Amino acid sequence: MSMEQSKPVVERRKFQRFHLSDDILVFNETTFGQIINISKGGLAFRFLTSRDIVQDSFFELGILNSSSGFYLENIPCKTITSTDSAPIHPTGSTIIRRNGVQFGELSMEQQQKIEEFLAESSGKVSFPEITSH
Repeated sequence: MSMEQSKPVVERRKFQRFHLSDDILVFNETTFGQIINISKGGLAFRFLTSRDIVQDSFFELGILNSSSGFYLENIPCKTITSTDSAPIHPTGSTIIRRNGVQFGELSMEQQQKIEEFLAESSGKVSFPEITSH
């Protein structure tokens, strides 16, 4: 019997992801959620929804940082991953959905605003402290 060797996980993302504070939100006409992480190429976010609601694969989002006043809307997105939690209540259909999206074709202004936002936010991102012994 031969043992299968596990293959190393290959990182497919082109851009560094930044984990942000909890007050940075995404929104559109049907969704209001919290950004988990963001890069120049996309973002991951979580939101409450009904497990019966099926989302379009292509849609637009806005980003709002209530602390700094940053606001950007009409960002074209494509869903890459979508994961649903178990229902919040055993008899209910409300779930927390986590979506990973890739940005579509951004205008020059949108690209610039996202890059400025990342530059501003990267200094406020907290990473786990690494200690050596």
